[in-house]
Amino acid sequence: MFGGLKNYIIYVVASCSILFANFFDYSTVYGAANISTPYVNGNQNIEDDYKYNLGIRKIALYDYQSRDKFYKGSEAELSDKAIIGAVNGVEYLFSASSVQNRGYAYLDQEHWIKWSNNSFVTKFKYMHKESRDLQFFDYDARFRLNLNKVNMTLGGSVKGHPVYGHPAIWDYDGVWFELAWDYGYEDFEVPGFDLNGNGIIDDPYYVWIETDEYTLEGYWILFNEGTSYYWEDPEGNYVAGSDQEFYDYHYSYIVDMYNQDNKEKEWQAEASIVVGLDVLLGNDNYYSHIWVNAFPYSVGLTDKAYDGNDMQYDVGMLIGTNLNEHIGVFIEGIYQSYYGREEYNISTGINWRF
Repeated sequence: MFGGLKNYIIYVVASCSILFANFFDYSTVYGAANISTPYVNGNQNIEDDYKYNLGIRKIALYDYQSRDKFYKGSEAELSDKAIIGAVNGVEYLFSASSVQNRGYAYLDQEHWIKWSNNSFVTKFKYMHKESRDLQFFDYDARFRLNLNKVNMTLGGSVKGHPVYGHPAIWDYDGVWFELAWDYGYEDFEVPGFDLNGNGIIDDPYYVWIETDEYTLEGYWILFNEGTSYYWEDPEGNYVAGSDQEFYDYHYSYIVDMYNQDNKEKEWQAEASIVVGLDVLLGNDNYYSHIWVNAFPYSVGLTDKAYDGNDMQYDVGMLIGTNLNEHIGVFIEGIYQSYYGREEYNISTGINWRF
């Protein structure tokens, strides 16, 4: 029996070696760990920051990029966001980072694989950034018009994601104070204006209004103390002295908890038209790499597919030049917006070489 199992393992390993012989050529497997003291002013009891990275990558570099001797998993080459790679063929990145920063722990993942030739490019991507509450997968297939330094692409993509743009509170049928009760908050009825100071909501009663302190003239009015409420949290602590105060300053937190507790687990999907532009220019003293991926029109494939009015897109730019023999300047940045979650990273600087 053991001999048969051994032969089976040898067969599987040999088959994979034949089928994927070139898949792992020039790829790098990496692992790294970092731990540091968190910077939190006035708080010395917070746990240490850490970051553990594990991944495998096969990404060709452009001429303007320098090759790292070691990969730590924190590399963030902006050009990796472009769908057009430095070379045709297969490229990929499978990366996971376990992070704790200032007491907040999360797992960020990014996995993608793409293939291209001079006429076609396709890419599959899965991203789950707990740090940004962003999760989606995307299959992207486009025709490519290769004009040497300029590439134009047109095609379609299918995206899958949790419910975005449709919070659970939209489907809540009760009134707002019933939701507060459900989460352990309690309101207590009190007089709106306790004129006689007895703490009880009295029936309407007459009050004498004196208009002249010398003649003691005046008139009677029927006074109604009215009704108000004060609120306590689930631990019995006072939180608000009226419904309006509670609604304005505390109810939003209950809504957030309700949305999180009732977030639909079923994934949604939509199909989109995708348009791209990639421009790469440069010489010995200058480089410029600019790209745009835009999804101008989408069709929901499920009931609660993202129906936000914002167009999904990402824009990247890397520009660097030598002003003279000693001075060089650069600006790099990316801006992306997916499902109403915007993210950007921009850097610029100057280098002086003696």
